[in-house]
Amino acid sequence: MDGFNSNPEEGMNLNSNSGIPAQPVFQPQIPMTPPQAFVPQGAVKKDGPLPPFTEQQIRSFRHKAEMPIYIAMVIFNLLVVSIALIGSFLAFFDVGPLTGKSGAMINQLILGIPAEASAHIEILIVLIGLPLILMFAVYLYYAQYRANAIRITEKNFPEIYEVVEDYSRRLGLKRVPKVYLTQENGVMNAFATFILRRQYIVLLADLFEVAYLEHHDLNSIKFIIGHEMTHIRLRHSTFSYNLSILFAEYLPILSSALSRCREYSCDRVAQQLVGVSGVEPMLALIVGKHLYKKVDIEDYVQHCRETRGFFVFLVNLLSSHPIMPKRIQALLKDHGSGRLFF
Repeated sequence: MDGFNSNPEEGMNLNSNSGIPAQPVFQPQIPMTPPQAFVPQGAVKKDGPLPPFTEQQIRSFRHKAEMPIYIAMVIFNLLVVSIALIGSFLAFFDVGPLTGKSGAMINQLILGIPAEASAHIEILIVLIGLPLILMFAVYLYYAQYRANAIRITEKNFPEIYEVVEDYSRRLGLKRVPKVYLTQENGVMNAFATFILRRQYIVLLADLFEVAYLEHHDLNSIKFIIGHEMTHIRLRHSTFSYNLSILFAEYLPILSSALSRCREYSCDRVAQQLVGVSGVEPMLALIVGKHLYKKVDIEDYVQHCRETRGFFVFLVNLLSSHPIMPKRIQALLKDHGSGRLFF
């Protein structure tokens, strides 16, 4: 499911390498049936509307490392802000690390401004300015989609609007999020993002066309919508969430690990919402909407196991999304947490 937490980079990304060890035969937990015929554990099919998920169910779908990493990043974020505020306060009395040679070093190496400037003033500007810049950017981003996209409603793509309404109820959302459809020069993606007190979803037309033109594959679109709506349900797409880790996002390995956790969590909830594996929409991101139905799943899984090595590990380590072999293996297992590092 870029820029802020739940954005194009928080959408359905198309990385596709992994370090999954080779096996001569398929493991029992990997289904041999076509992936869309696969029903995840707990996604029981029954007549009539399905009941909303309980809080306990939602917690069980989260990746096991998501909340510990998030809490660690919140703590780091608070430490950065606290140290900056305390240092700035002391600097008014001409003491502390933001004065003298250390202050000049902070100006040059961290803030990238002339050494003779007042470091504490610059840091206060950053602490106040970054949240305001973030707020300005998300409203400008929202205006762009309101002005250049078609909103999905009861009359525009009513089948999709019904899905959004149903998933809003089952996820326990207080309001039905707005969903916009737009063209991005052939890019296949979808993402959830936010303004100050609301969240919305953007579907890019090339991915959306799967449901209406070539394959009439509504389940793949449902999975993508369920994934993005889960970002909203798990509060990944809120101003407060992103503000709480604003400075911690500059930690390269930790922040990318948290992002991968979020993707695994949303994949798992989407499985339970739709009752399909979710493999086919991932394949559409790899080979495109015209070819994904032609991919041999068993052969691709075997390829996943053979895709390994240090540089594959490094690609995954630095990626905001799990590389596709790891992501698809997690989807085929249908329960538990996906592999975050190895």
